[in-house]
Amino acid sequence: MKQRTLIFTAVAILIVILAVPFAVAQHKRGAHFGRGCMGGGDAMMFRHLQHAKTALGISDQQSADIRKIFTDLRTQNQPYRESLRGGRQAIAQALLANPNDTAAALALIDKQTDAERQMKVNALNAFAKALNVLTPDQRAKASAFLQERMAKRAGK
Repeated sequence: MKQRTLIFTAVAILIVILAVPFAVAQHKRGAHFGRGCMGGGDAMMFRHLQHAKTALGISDQQSADIRKIFTDLRTQNQPYRESLRGGRQAIAQALLANPNDTAAALALIDKQTDAERQMKVNALNAFAKALNVLTPDQRAKASAFLQERMAKRAGK
């Protein structure tokens, strides 16, 4: 469990570094990171992307490739996000209809868990694609930045 949490934390931090819409849109909407809510946020993404371009030396082509990868991710995860929103309501309605039928609510929770997992798998695959866009030197810089961030968080 701890290793999985570390992997997803690393994915989240590097996604922010790369200034992808995945992180920016969540911030703009005020959602919690990791929920999978994505929307607009182009102005903010541009600011973060400029920082990443400077810090990692990302070219315009790399930036466009990364942007496309995470735009595709947003499109790919859209049905899952809608499913999660509707699932929470369905769980509440199932329990309100029959508080003793927890099996129905658990089945809905299982569907939500599957959707969340698939979104995370999709994000992990997109992250791997984005890392392949970077040069080895850029990945090393991103890794060093990640190590610094993890050390700071561990010290808190």
